[in-house]
Amino acid sequence: MKAILSPAIAALLLAPGMGVAQSAAAINPACPANATKPVAPGTNQSPNYVAENPNAPQSPYPDFGFMVTPAEYFGCWSDQPIFRLKTDFPEAVPKELPPFMEMDFQTDTHAYLMAVRDYALAGNTPDWDPFANSQANWYHIPWLHTSTSAYPPNGGTEGFRGLIKEAPVSPGQLGSGQMGQDGNYSVYAITLINEQGGYTMGQMWKDQNAPNPEATDRRYGGGFPVGTVFAKLLFTDAPKGVDHLPFLENPLSWLAYITPNFWTSSTRAVQQVNLLQMDIAVRDDRAGETGWILGTFAYNGQLGNENKFENLVPVGLMWGNDPDNRTNKTTPFPPVKTEVNPDLKETIITDSPDLPPQHLGWNGRLNGPADLNTTSCLSCHINAQYPAVTGLVPAGAVPDGGPMPPAAGGSDEWMLWFQNVAAGTSTNDAAYSTDFSFQVAIALTNFFEARDAAEQGMRAAEFGVQPIPIQRGFND
Repeated sequence: MKAILSPAIAALLLAPGMGVAQSAAAINPACPANATKPVAPGTNQSPNYVAENPNAPQSPYPDFGFMVTPAEYFGCWSDQPIFRLKTDFPEAVPKELPPFMEMDFQTDTHAYLMAVRDYALAGNTPDWDPFANSQANWYHIPWLHTSTSAYPPNGGTEGFRGLIKEAPVSPGQLGSGQMGQDGNYSVYAITLINEQGGYTMGQMWKDQNAPNPEATDRRYGGGFPVGTVFAKLLFTDAPKGVDHLPFLENPLSWLAYITPNFWTSSTRAVQQVNLLQMDIAVRDDRAGETGWILGTFAYNGQLGNENKFENLVPVGLMWGNDPDNRTNKTTPFPPVKTEVNPDLKETIITDSPDLPPQHLGWNGRLNGPADLNTTSCLSCHINAQYPAVTGLVPAGAVPDGGPMPPAAGGSDEWMLWFQNVAAGTSTNDAAYSTDFSFQVAIALTNFFEARDAAEQGMRAAEFGVQPIPIQRGFND
């Protein structure tokens, strides 16, 4: 999984005359053509290294699972950040709620979404690094670094930015100009949680060798407290080659150690990824039956804001699945117009002139450009559980994007994914709720799988229910 740089060629970087004015690839033929910077001759640490207080909190968990070798990093990429997991979770629930919770999210939706966006961005940009945030405390979810069987294939955290592979991109999903790679692009994501959410993670991982799934399940007094905020950035390796996606012009780009395609790559390489979407989730008792408000933003580089994070345009929000609305309709790929459904009572789409055309979700429910057009944000997240015994999406939801809606759409079985479920409640009593967080569910899956492998044994409790893969995409 790791790239190899020979010691002989690595030593070349320290040879006399190897000035830093040359590109990494010019200095070292072993570097890829897109390499950024070798370490300066005569030093053994990268320019972004900062000596830390040895007593500063350090995460007891692995930071990442996929990375170039240290030799290649110093030889070719030494100006790039190294991802560090922040898990110094608070021991008490913060008393102060985020300021936007005083706003009415239903009557002032656009302003509310912008306030949540800016709350999440404050201090965390430009690098989405909570260690550099002097304004507020934010944290990561541990144990996302790797797993041999968890979805997606060859997934897990990469070492530059902490991105995890999340979902495939279907042909035409992003627009008519998506022509490259036969549409086989990928989405990568990184999530931060605020102090309220960090408290619950601290309760779950109080014993780092024995996480407690009851911490997010209301049957055991668990669940994320009111005021919890999840903020997730989603990047894609599109566009490439002949692709023409206007909203991804003027991109906010990172380098990341990713797979060349979503399904079949067993190797990784350092490639450019571009900001596509931002998702937020807010725990709020005003949000009806579910207790959660989910929101989505789409990137539009054509806005040309100096701070490129401000090119994130609100798509909308939802706080319920509209379980009585069974109309079977989807917007096929590629989207050419955002079709707003006025009949929905628990979804609000902003439909701003700054918003690129969106395919949305099933019958106009909220979904972002990285998501399926046959589901909704909440229809997936209500099924976040450990172990995973309920599918992430209903049968027939993938492959998506076709000219016709799913054949089973609106049936009684289909609508099980579009019910309203209370926060901290599992859709299957045999599983623990991870309170609408799939990354928490994946983390628990990864941990217990690794524990079994290390102990070369299993527990009887693992045979109480039959788990299924956490999978959203369709391998075509």
